[in-house]
Amino acid sequence: MGETVDTTLSEQEYAVLLKILRKQNLKETEEVLRREAGISLASNDGLGANDKSNPTFYQRGYESFLTFVEKSLDLYRSELAQLLYPIFVHLYLNLVARGYPDIARQFFASHHGKQESFYDHDLVRLQAVTQPEHMQGCELVENLRRNKHLVHLCTESYQTLTNYLQSHQLTMILNVIEERMTIEVVDGAPRNRLDLLNKAGATGGEASHTANKSKVLYGVPRDPIMATAIAQLEEEELESIPDDERPKKKKPKKDPSLQSGKRGKSVAVPHAPQLSRLPLPKPREDEVQAKVKAFKEAARCTSLSPSNLPSICFYSILNSKNSLCAVSLSDDATLLAGCFDDSLIRIWTLTPKKLLSMKPPSQLATIPLSAEDIMDRILDTSSNNDVITLTGHSGPVYSTSFSPDKSLLLSASEDGTVRLWSLLTHGSLLCFRGHNYPIWCVEFSPLGFYFATSSYDRTTRLWSTDHIQPLKILAGHYSDVECLKFHPNGNYIATGSCDLSVRLWDILNGQCVRIFTGHKASILVLAFSPDGRYLASSGADCTIRVWDLSLAVLVCEFKRHQDTVHSLVFSRDGTLLASGGMDQCVILWDTSVFEEEQRRKNASTEGLLSRFPTKSTPIHKLHFTRKNLLLAVGPYTS
Repeated sequence: MGETVDTTLSEQEYAVLLKILRKQNLKETEEVLRREAGISLASNDGLGANDKSNPTFYQRGYESFLTFVEKSLDLYRSELAQLLYPIFVHLYLNLVARGYPDIARQFFASHHGKQESFYDHDLVRLQAVTQPEHMQGCELVENLRRNKHLVHLCTESYQTLTNYLQSHQLTMILNVIEERMTIEVVDGAPRNRLDLLNKAGATGGEASHTANKSKVLYGVPRDPIMATAIAQLEEEELESIPDDERPKKKKPKKDPSLQSGKRGKSVAVPHAPQLSRLPLPKPREDEVQAKVKAFKEAARCTSLSPSNLPSICFYSILNSKNSLCAVSLSDDATLLAGCFDDSLIRIWTLTPKKLLSMKPPSQLATIPLSAEDIMDRILDTSSNNDVITLTGHSGPVYSTSFSPDKSLLLSASEDGTVRLWSLLTHGSLLCFRGHNYPIWCVEFSPLGFYFATSSYDRTTRLWSTDHIQPLKILAGHYSDVECLKFHPNGNYIATGSCDLSVRLWDILNGQCVRIFTGHKASILVLAFSPDGRYLASSGADCTIRVWDLSLAVLVCEFKRHQDTVHSLVFSRDGTLLASGGMDQCVILWDTSVFEEEQRRKNASTEGLLSRFPTKSTPIHKLHFTRKNLLLAVGPYTS
């Protein structure tokens, strides 16, 4: 083009010039002035109010901000460093959106290596976004642009930041903070790097300071049906004692959780919701008997401890290395359901009792509908199946769940539907539609009647077996919801997402009452302790984190797995936590460290009790039976 002329303009003059050029649609002239004419601003560092219009300033502006953070006082440096990643990402996306791919690549190459290592996965995906059209349809970019990144700063750190930005006129940084970020100023001293890392990594940043202030009723109330079970159990124990050794009959003691207080008010279990908080239908007689049986079996369970570890029984599913998607077991551990990528569901019996099928139609027609024992008469007692196959979905099945009374089965599929199956007739009863994308997880409530689903569409939905439409839609995650788990009292649902956050929802009002951040990869599995106080989460980052729902804090962190964790389960008495995954081993953890870690207020890798490697089988599912025998299931891979 000839000799370059170095022209210096004031900020006002530069802004007016650009305004005129854009108004007259002289884009080519604007590009020439920027790239070849050597126009600069007459400000103290060339990064003034109009730096957003000049892409070459992005590099200098970010380097200036990076230098500021690195030279900050040690007291504030860790908190200020939280801003480096979101500012870097949005400056890069701004360059791409404005059509400067070469400058964007240079900017990315210069600074992506300076970000925290746990952002590497996202940065690899962002590196492929180099044109404006690449941003459309990219889930990560949509999440970053749609949702503001939340950062907590103490008052002193925030004041240091604002003083620097204003004195250096870094308008482009200020614009990113105002448009794409939320800075929440909190009282107290600056946090150290360890505390910050424990909460870093989520797509949306940390949880809001007020997000975890709601009261959570984490206790598990005693069901009145259990009073009947307790009375029957005491009577059976009394009958087993010889007549001459039986104690004199005394007035039976009532369960404290069922006693009445003053003025007829019931004495509730501490921190537990009222039994009437959620509307539930009157239980059927068979449901009552199932609950009584479950209580009796649980009352005779083996007590576990660090010195008394459970026995482990492993089930390997043959010829399913690449086809098995998920596994579930009934609460009494008599049935096992496998989900497969060929749209089929297979149910195995784990006891000598065979699976019965229905009689043929010709025989069913002869059975009177008014017969009291009609359910027994429609079954073919001559059938002796070890496995039954359910067909109905039109895509891979990703999750199944047995009802508490073992009469129903739910299945979720890539076809976006949930099917309700009868385990008596082995037929599909209902097909629930509502999600627009694949459904990753489905689970029955421990109370029965209700169930929940989580999907690629970023929502969790609450359903009931008597309604074809969802009762509530729980929305708030920034990415697809990979897993969910009902609280033992049935009043809350925990969800884990690819946005690297765990949320706890109150299903009565649909409100999010807890947000936990700190995982560095997708969260794939959740588990509640039997008393309902603790929530364990894990997934692709191979780390198990345990959260206290009452205090809304991280109480423990375990880091002994070498690959993705797919299953977590607490023992029936809550003394042990078992985990398993793709590293082909089962690990047992001591839960007594929770209280100790809670007092220390920091994470730890203590608590490992034992590690049991398999020969060549990844762990898809772990389950403690009612007698505290640990079952493990996975596909045989050799």
